Amino acid sequence: MTAPILLYHHIGISQKDSPYYISPDEFDRQMNLLHKWGYKTITVEQLVEAIHHGAQLPAKPILLTFDDGGETVYTDAFPIMQKYGFTGTVYTVYNFVEAGLFMDRDQIRELHSAGWEIGSHSVSHLDLTTRPGKQMDEIVNSRWRLQSYLDVPIRSFAYPFGAYDKDSLYFVHYAGYIAAMGLGDESVQGRENLFYLYRQSITADLTLESFSQLLPWQ
Repeated sequence: MTAPILLYHHIGISQKDSPYYISPDEFDRQMNLLHKWGYKTITVEQLVEAIHHGAQLPAKPILLTFDDGGETVYTDAFPIMQKYGFTGTVYTVYNFVEAGLFMDRDQIRELHSAGWEIGSHSVSHLDLTTRPGKQMDEIVNSRWRLQSYLDVPIRSFAYPFGAYDKDSLYFVHYAGYIAAMGLGDESVQGRENLFYLYRQSITADLTLESFSQLLPWQ
């Protein structure tokens, strides 16, 4: 089925010209375009239900995901998305919660209360394909540690750097996640990639016209 998944990191002004920072104004323009074209945000759980059981989705479903749990998701992305009636999914790194420029427990819980999903992005954001001895902790234990600390359900996982192998795939299943996020240039999701769902990364150099070309329905 067709369901584009967009990947963001930070919504703010980068002090180091990082490609992973989208300015609030540009993000607003992107959200306005989605709203104008009739896109409706869905959750990972809704997508999984549709894939497994044919659950009804909106005519133009889209998932908006944010990796790492930076505080700008709460301070900048959240209010802009509320304006358009959108919700998202945050993939949180356990060791980043409360650290530096990342969200704290209360901010993450507030997003969840507003209809957002919270997923795991590992314990310490390692490339799991180069740390085979760490996969149990990074994938499985991150779920339980986040659930315990945040007191919210953690049902999906995002591979750090989009990197995965057969062992990390095994531990994602073992942990009981219902789906996992990867990277890709497609919007078609299904059973065959349920544990490596295709996400298109949104970076600072992307013009609004280029952004629009990522969308299957215009």
